[in-house]
Amino acid sequence: MNKVEDSTTKLLQADFLSIEQNNNSNLIPQENQSISLKQKIKNIFVVPIQKSSRNISLDGRCAPINLQSNVIKNSKYNVITFLPKVLYEQFHQFINIFYLGLTISQFIQPFKVGFLIGYLGPLALVVTLSVLKELYDDIKRHKRDRQINSTIYKRYLNGQWQDITSGQLQVGMIIKINSNQRIPADILVLEASDDQVFIRTDQLDGETDWKLRKPVQFIQKKGLQNLDLTKCSLICDPPQENIYDFHAVFHQEQTQEPQSLENVMWASTVLANGSINGIVIYNGFETRMAMNSRKPQTKFGKIDTEINYMSIMLFIAMGLLSIIITILSQPPLNILAISVALVRYLILLSNIIPISMRVNVEFAKLIYCYKISIDKGIEGTIPRNSNIPESLGRIEYLLTDKTGTLTQNDMIFKKLSLASKVYTQENYDEMKISLQNENGLRQDETILRDLLLAIALCHNVTPIEENGERQYQASSPDEVALVKIAESLGISLLSRDQNSMVIKYNEIERNYEILQNFPFSSESKRMGILLRLGEHYIFYLKGADAIMKQFLPETQRGFVDEECENLAREGLRTLVLTQKIVNKQFYEDWKIRYEQAQCIENGTQRQNKLSKIRKELENHMQFLGITGVEDKLQEDVCSTLENIRNAGINVWMLTGDKIETAICIAISSGIKSGTQEIFQLKEITDEETLQQRLQQFETRTNQLLVIDGTSLTTAFKKEEFFFRIATQAQSVVCCRCSPTQKALVTECIKKYTHKITACIGDGGNDVGMIQSADVGIGIEGKEGKQAALASDFSILKFKYLNQLLLWHGRLSYKRSALLSQFVTHRGLIISMIQTVFMCIYFYLSISIFSSTLILGYATIYTMFPVFSIIFDEDVVEKVALEFPPLYKSLQKSRDLNQKTFMIWCWKATYQGAIIMILAQLLYKNVFLYIETAAFTSLIITEYCMIFSELNSLHIVMFISTIGSTIFYVLTMVLIPETLVVAEVLNGTFWMNTFIILLFSWLPIFLCQWFVRIKQPNDYEKIMKQVKGKKKIKTNLFT
Repeated sequence: MNKVEDSTTKLLQADFLSIEQNNNSNLIPQENQSISLKQKIKNIFVVPIQKSSRNISLDGRCAPINLQSNVIKNSKYNVITFLPKVLYEQFHQFINIFYLGLTISQFIQPFKVGFLIGYLGPLALVVTLSVLKELYDDIKRHKRDRQINSTIYKRYLNGQWQDITSGQLQVGMIIKINSNQRIPADILVLEASDDQVFIRTDQLDGETDWKLRKPVQFIQKKGLQNLDLTKCSLICDPPQENIYDFHAVFHQEQTQEPQSLENVMWASTVLANGSINGIVIYNGFETRMAMNSRKPQTKFGKIDTEINYMSIMLFIAMGLLSIIITILSQPPLNILAISVALVRYLILLSNIIPISMRVNVEFAKLIYCYKISIDKGIEGTIPRNSNIPESLGRIEYLLTDKTGTLTQNDMIFKKLSLASKVYTQENYDEMKISLQNENGLRQDETILRDLLLAIALCHNVTPIEENGERQYQASSPDEVALVKIAESLGISLLSRDQNSMVIKYNEIERNYEILQNFPFSSESKRMGILLRLGEHYIFYLKGADAIMKQFLPETQRGFVDEECENLAREGLRTLVLTQKIVNKQFYEDWKIRYEQAQCIENGTQRQNKLSKIRKELENHMQFLGITGVEDKLQEDVCSTLENIRNAGINVWMLTGDKIETAICIAISSGIKSGTQEIFQLKEITDEETLQQRLQQFETRTNQLLVIDGTSLTTAFKKEEFFFRIATQAQSVVCCRCSPTQKALVTECIKKYTHKITACIGDGGNDVGMIQSADVGIGIEGKEGKQAALASDFSILKFKYLNQLLLWHGRLSYKRSALLSQFVTHRGLIISMIQTVFMCIYFYLSISIFSSTLILGYATIYTMFPVFSIIFDEDVVEKVALEFPPLYKSLQKSRDLNQKTFMIWCWKATYQGAIIMILAQLLYKNVFLYIETAAFTSLIITEYCMIFSELNSLHIVMFISTIGSTIFYVLTMVLIPETLVVAEVLNGTFWMNTFIILLFSWLPIFLCQWFVRIKQPNDYEKIMKQVKGKKKIKTNLFT
């Protein structure tokens, strides 16, 4: 494949689907909404999307409709708007606004309490880091935009081919696309180098299979350059979002040819083979890709909410403390004096609000995601949302898809069930012998032959030769598996194009003409194909049993139900196959009516008419048989689910399969434990009946709840009652679930439990629930990348959940919990020193420390040692994976809650008061000595607190502490006016500092040590049993 085009395609995927996507999708106006002034201004410059069908001439000129640019613009800023917009975004945050107010206050003489740099410095540092990050991200977006928009294509005009860039394309232009080129706009294929070509759509819908596309037959036969294109036109649907629906009619004087989805290539797909000439039908924001682009829902972890709560509490504490000190200071009884005093105290105590909290936590999240992405044990894992790595450590409900998630989506033939006989793998030889002679077959052998022919012919599989080997391309691995079954029994698919299909049976090649094809869809749940062999017309139809029954005689429906249930109990996926012999006259009459219906311009009328005419063909089908294939479990699914359950996570399986199949998988995978009984809610449409059954379930213990789609629909009418009971079960299985129901189940569990919910799936039908979950996990599987692209974390195997949750998730949460509380402690302790200082010196509203020291304290003196917390590990990885119950303590918020927050506040209050009081006692009233002793003791106390709080000693802590200490020493040497350097060199000074440290840090350390001895945590008990102590790490990212 051309590497340049491949990289361009991947860049475009990032533009529309990644977290970096901007607000361009909002340019599409929404109906029935009030239009804001901002939107009115946008509408002046943005061409509204046309709602009616469009008529496009094929003369190659720009169509006089909806002229707009095809330029892709995902950058958020330009040279002029960058700083204003970024600063506007930054000062939307409360903490930044608060510190901006402090900085401004220092320009007002009555409020000035120190040097401006002491307040401007921390704010400038935080804002600068955020601005640089935005600048870096937007430069990358600009580069991607330029690369895509400047791609050169060939345009056909007046019989000549001309160069044109992607950004210049307009509706009505005819362009050439070569193999492995990205499709720059939505185009309709006019002619192709071959009668059929393929496209790759993985960047659009996540599906990895190739899709067949065909040209306009009239133009393909005549040749584009041999036609008077001014007499040709195209009437097509107005722009819409649905990528699976398209209708157009090609007109050439008296000729009409309907066009469908098989004739178009959407923007951002890639031509897989050959070359084509096509006409642009939609461009810019009217392309399917742009209309399906949405600004991703921003997810925030529960820890962010808890940190916000802490910040609010600190702000209230700062306000109350300032008011109390203002009252105690007894200012003159007038509003101005009281206001000035209060504001000055607020400014002096402003360190209580930790401005670096957000920056510390955000950078910690990036480190967590980086460590996840480079973990070789879960190779290929991609964190797509850096906001929520800590949420991986607090999941209480895991909702999982079945096919492709718990199972491999690799179908293995197990059974063929006919009305009179069942064939298994053991009957392979018997089946082969039966197929070798076409004459003189018994009735059951004739039906077997017809069934295998149906398997070999009723599909959308296309064979492709690669490196001398035949490969199969299809939209579903089920279809490929069935074609391979037929091949193993002697009926091989040799070739296929849009008009015919060649199979080899008994060493004879048979060419079937494809008269009509009805592809499978999730709505119809069936697919059909009408073929002609010589003078014989035959229609094959296959699909899910629930749908197929309506097309069979009444006498056969009971058998189909019973047999499908029997196969499902064995854990097999079933497919019902039927056929119908059609006479020539019926077909010709039917064809005329169907083609007339295809030319109806009104979409609703057209679909209704086509559906009605299609059912005429589908009625009175002859039952052939039922296929039963096995979908093997993924590697280590059982042990992974066992660990997840032991970690206190409730598991729900949501699947579209039948109850019997789902129960079988639930048993084999371990979702149902050996001691559990199964409680079924099946085909319940009455609310009272459902309520009675749920009350019965509530009285029982150790039950697995199984509910089907019909009963689930009823349950949503009493959702609060249902989910209150269902969420008490350790495991639940929901069968016959639609994608919408999967998403609704997720939303309801979140709504009624207020617990963190994770969803995992691998297909497009799982996208809804993945996006609805607190944590969405997508598996890159055989169904493509759609679920992975929509997820917060994408993985390659289900078993990777072990390390992702029990190791990375647990550590991320514990580290951020400790980091956030330590940053709070760091700000609170210096504020307590300031508070005690003001109380000792008669509420004097001046700062005890110089602005240089305060700035250094907030940045280089303590920031890096505190940040080293994110490399702490309380247990080794092996222990975390072998002891899943360690995960449970995180679900109970034992590491970050009101109690732990108050403990940290108490520590800071005690230590700040002790440091200031002892410094005052040891140095009496010599202010410079007091300042030097208090600040040095403060720094050393912080370092000792880090040492005592960490569970493991690592090289990062040592390097950051030594480096910060060197910076502190350099400050004293280079800026001697900040501290009394001579005093620092005195042995008495260090003795006094040691005394202060003994009282400020040692009591707290001894208390913690005593508690750990008497009431050790779970991880401490386990680590004592683990032989060998962990060595100090020397690699930051291992």
